[in-house]
Amino acid sequence: MNIKKSLVITFSLIAGLFLTVTPALAHVSVKPGEVGVGERINFSVSVPTEEEDPTIQVRLVLPEGLQSITPFVKPGWNIELKKTGEGDEAKVIEIIWSGGSIPAEQKDEFVFSAQAPAEETSLIWKAYQTYGDGDIVAWENSPDVVQEYTKNNPPQEGQEDDHNAPRPYSETKVINDLKGTDGATQNTTSNTSQSNSGNTLSIVAIVLSIAALGVQFLKKDKAAKR
Repeated sequence: MNIKKSLVITFSLIAGLFLTVTPALAHVSVKPGEVGVGERINFSVSVPTEEEDPTIQVRLVLPEGLQSITPFVKPGWNIELKKTGEGDEAKVIEIIWSGGSIPAEQKDEFVFSAQAPAEETSLIWKAYQTYGDGDIVAWENSPDVVQEYTKNNPPQEGQEDDHNAPRPYSETKVINDLKGTDGATQNTTSNTSQSNSGNTLSIVAIVLSIAALGVQFLKKDKAAKR
């Protein structure tokens, strides 16, 4: 194998290392992914339409611990608050947006405000997306369940969307941001940042080293042919 061919193979392997990243599929998600304890904040539900029929309804099941749920007005959509209990004990457990339309290959956002729980926890958002043909997609499974299903049922090239596949729920972490930024939290953040920076620099150094070797090989190859 000559030098030029070796270089072509080497650089092809490097390109493959950087380019073989599987894109994440869009899904119904609630943002932000992190809030402080007791924080009053606006949550946004992002809903993409991934089928030919439009999305005509979105039902969001609210996790325990949220207080003072108030949806924002959404022109073109009806908003229903499902509650449990009565009077002062009544609690909003679901928000349903209906009557509108999100066309194929487009997405929209639905906003509501709420107060986060007063202690650290995880808010699990389960959503149910209804399409114009009556199909309902349930975003209600843990990432582990989704990963296990995908592992046992890998998608095939040209295969249509697997309607039996579980869809992941969205999650928001409620953290105690009143602890400050010193101590262990600060050290963890610093170490993570340094680690990421170090990994990036290492990759760049490897690429530059291989490129330098390639230039040297080419020079030697030309000199040998003179």
